[in-house]
Amino acid sequence: MKTFDELFDGVIKHEGYYANVEGDRGGETYMGVARNLHPDWEGWQYIDAYKETYGKIPWNFKIDVPQLTELVKGFYEQTFYKRFKIDEISNGSIQEIIFDWCVNSGVWGARGVQRVLNQFFEADLKMDGIIGKMTLAAIANCQPKELFWEIKKARIRYYHKIAKKGKNHLFLEGWLKRIGKIEFED
Repeated sequence: MKTFDELFDGVIKHEGYYANVEGDRGGETYMGVARNLHPDWEGWQYIDAYKETYGKIPWNFKIDVPQLTELVKGFYEQTFYKRFKIDEISNGSIQEIIFDWCVNSGVWGARGVQRVLNQFFEADLKMDGIIGKMTLAAIANCQPKELFWEIKKARIRYYHKIAKKGKNHLFLEGWLKRIGKIEFED
């Protein structure tokens, strides 16, 4: 089992710092928090103040303000770790691959996990994107290594599918690199 801090440190390596990439539906993003998806996040105040003072922020630039980093961390803990009950999953590798998918895709990540459990592990889950008691029980009933690899393959299929929409093809290589770096640990 992994702690939130361990999972956060792992996922944040993939997120980077400041970005505002054309074609990214999230728009302006800082450490994976997308302004278009989370416009009320308190961290935008720090980012806007930085832009007012220093002008345009370069790609992947880290704004060295400890409060901003703490806001990011709190956001991940509430929005992904607690919401998707990652702390109730007993295997660290399963925690990591599900947490990362939910961070990267939100409810679609949770639904993807439910789809894998239904298709390959005979679960009968409603694909509602809510990791609740039934989904947690289905996860616990699987062999962790088998579940990990089915989730990993499902993520690769998912990225190829969404890469066909809009400008998402621009992000496919990064998504595949991201999932490629997540490995099962015994």
